[in-house]
Amino acid sequence: MTWHPPVPRRVTDAAGSAWTVQRAWPGTSQGAYVVEVRSPEKAGVVAGHFDGGRFEPVTVDDRRLPALAAESARGELVVHRAHKRAVLRAPEAYIKVFRPGRALAAAVSHRAAADALTLGGFDTPRLVSTGSDVLVFSRLAGRSFYELGQSHAGVTDRAWATDASFAAMWARWSRAWTGTVTAAGSPAFQDSLRQLPHRDAAMEAANLQRWVDHWLRHSAGIADAAPARAALLARARAVTETLLSTPPDPAGWAHGDLHDKQILGGEMFEGAGAPGLLDFDESCRAEAALDLANLDVHLELRWRQKLLTTRRYIIAHSAVMSAAAGLDVSPHRFAAYAASTRLRLACLYSFRPPWGARAAEYLVSAFPTVTAHPAASAFLNSQGPALPERTPIGA
Repeated sequence: MTWHPPVPRRVTDAAGSAWTVQRAWPGTSQGAYVVEVRSPEKAGVVAGHFDGGRFEPVTVDDRRLPALAAESARGELVVHRAHKRAVLRAPEAYIKVFRPGRALAAAVSHRAAADALTLGGFDTPRLVSTGSDVLVFSRLAGRSFYELGQSHAGVTDRAWATDASFAAMWARWSRAWTGTVTAAGSPAFQDSLRQLPHRDAAMEAANLQRWVDHWLRHSAGIADAAPARAALLARARAVTETLLSTPPDPAGWAHGDLHDKQILGGEMFEGAGAPGLLDFDESCRAEAALDLANLDVHLELRWRQKLLTTRRYIIAHSAVMSAAAGLDVSPHRFAAYAASTRLRLACLYSFRPPWGARAAEYLVSAFPTVTAHPAASAFLNSQGPALPERTPIGA
């Protein structure tokens, strides 16, 4: 079996309580990990550290998130990455807690995107209140496209999508996305756009390199990890060279962290309701390929995890490709950003049970070949997995 960071599926604290690991990230030293855990006996999530086989919870008295303790009384903690950020779900709102002073930039990003998103056809949360380290947003109705994609044949609950309604949802998203990015590029939005940071290919390459460095740090000196280390270094060099050597597309508004958990569908999927879009903390000026490739590779990941059927993967992938064509995304730029995202996610998911071993296998396997599918656009000639095989990051 290919070596991967040994984050267990379950951990036990000093009091003997058992927790299931939901997510994990590399810590700053070899063998140390930041985790987010759950227990059936406790609502919400708990942050913590796992180091040397020991799990130590981080309570809401998080020293780097001083506002969290007071805000925790207002709702259920649904996200807590220790010392980085937290999200609480309240009855009528979501509360995001940042390190002191960092909420203000996130508020600017949200406001810069809101008008263009409305014109494009998205519902977005309303920013209810702003502080230096806390933002409060209104809640949106509906479920994420990530959840809605997982319904199975024979499910009759109207809260889940059929294949036809799933296709209709993604078609509405594609039209709204194309409209939003186009609107954000108009003269009326240039002042808002200039408030956002520019995220170019060099920054994407630097982000990939950070994940490569995490993997190399945690695998240092481990003989079983040597093949993956060599393959990872070679792939990172190739991806970086492609990102930096091919001509970029024009920069416009970008979400910065677009994936299927950020997109919401309403309860009545056959209707004409607008899709919802969440979380603009990473909004920036970038090539359209940044967001679209990130979304598409996440969809490929869901398919490899068997969370999307092949049919549903093709439906969603085709909608992304339609948006790429509508925004004149160059196939070579889409391919470059997709390769970077795929390698970055392989590094990230190798730290996360139960996907760690399969993600690490991707680092030493051949790149997936591509088979065109009649339901997908011409972009499928340069992106996407070889159907119907499900190899790298799967269940």
